[in-house]
Amino acid sequence: MIKFFRKIRQNLLSEGKTTKYFKYAIGEILLVVIGILIALQINTWNENRKSEKRSINYMKNLIIDLKTDVNEFNQNLKSYQKDIIEIESVLMSNDYKKLEVDSIMHLVIEYYLIDKTTKQTYEKIKNGGLLESLGSENVNKAINDYYNLNIIYWQNGLLWDKKYTDKAYDFWFYNKNFEASSIRNYDVNSIPFLTNLDNRKINLITLIESIEGRNYLRNGLVRKNHLSKRTKEIKQVAIDLIEMLNTELDKR
Repeated sequence: MIKFFRKIRQNLLSEGKTTKYFKYAIGEILLVVIGILIALQINTWNENRKSEKRSINYMKNLIIDLKTDVNEFNQNLKSYQKDIIEIESVLMSNDYKKLEVDSIMHLVIEYYLIDKTTKQTYEKIKNGGLLESLGSENVNKAINDYYNLNIIYWQNGLLWDKKYTDKAYDFWFYNKNFEASSIRNYDVNSIPFLTNLDNRKINLITLIESIEGRNYLRNGLVRKNHLSKRTKEIKQVAIDLIEMLNTELDKR
């Protein structure tokens, strides 16, 4: 093709057709420019298509992560509700006194939860500078708010609960007035206690009915209720974000 155009130019020059040569040269330049523009347009279209496909995949993966978070929040809510019921049963009734000492111990012991939410897809999007390509400004803001506001606030709540749950654990298990068994039922429970079963139960009930013991239980109840409420809120935020991302995918 190049040889063909070169031959035309040479013929025009050899025949002295300078004006036609310049017109032809301009036309050839225009063809080259048009070809370059078409190539650039095709390349841009291909890049946009790849970017669109990448954005769709990221949104789908975000939805998977969010659904995993929702399942985790549901498990947390069950745990908090269990703690709430058990603590209330000790603070608001004397029925717990009918139980064996280790069963009573299970009622007063709280457990803290760790953060198991998933941020892998979000981190990939953020590190790749692709967040703005996912959708509308509202979608981008909702994603950022979930991971940078809601999740962080919720994580701080978990740390707060861990701090005071550890203190309560120390009170129940390392109190000088009560010889505690292992809550995990390890082999250490085969080691004999210095006090008999009845006296251990009396000592534990005495701790529970003390001002310090009731304060630990009451504050544990406050924390679990607060975290239960906060978990319900962030769970709803995750559900709303899933719906928003699905709506955005339907537009693509």
